[in-house]
Amino acid sequence: MKLSRIHYITQDMPTKSHQQLALEACQAGVDLVQLRLKEKEKEEMLRIALQTQRICRRYHTSLIINDHLDLALEIDADGIHLGNGDLDHEIARKELGKNKWIGATAYNESEALYHQQRGIADYMGLGTFRKTRTKPEIKDFLSLEQIKALIDHQRQGFPHPIPLLVIGGVKISDIPDLRKVGVYGIAIASMINESDHKRAVFQEIRSRFEQADLTL
Repeated sequence: MKLSRIHYITQDMPTKSHQQLALEACQAGVDLVQLRLKEKEKEEMLRIALQTQRICRRYHTSLIINDHLDLALEIDADGIHLGNGDLDHEIARKELGKNKWIGATAYNESEALYHQQRGIADYMGLGTFRKTRTKPEIKDFLSLEQIKALIDHQRQGFPHPIPLLVIGGVKISDIPDLRKVGVYGIAIASMINESDHKRAVFQEIRSRFEQADLTL
């Protein structure tokens, strides 16, 4: 199964549920949804996850759970994304098996190279690129030059670099430059969630990737 270049992430919003956001994203054409549930009771998370999974399956879209390994296992999700403070990636791989996606998080080069050396994660969410409302607590940002240096280091030191997906305030206009330095893909939330024209936005993102790939 090929890893999607565009990871869509749900978020808490006052007017729409995670299920509704996932449905609208699937209707817009996304092929991977990351369900990001925070500060909810276990029963509620299970209900939301199962409903979201049914939506994703209807649209043949992969579903990755953020943080909660027990939830990913219970619903047999397509994978899990873990932050650096979450459950150990080795445990997740043992529990999920080799055919599920495992994503890691890196905020700087040392964290990225740590995950690269371990060789467990299938991809890394690398950020933060710009300030976002999703994670306002983040104060340090990675420039395009820093990302290029990190990827160059990966390529020089490892035969199989882990794909990097840049996250945090990424704009559609950033895609050509990100691809040029070797970024595999992007993770997005507000760009889709806050749009009134989700399909048009997603199609423009996909088109920019296709155009950028032609110039590589």
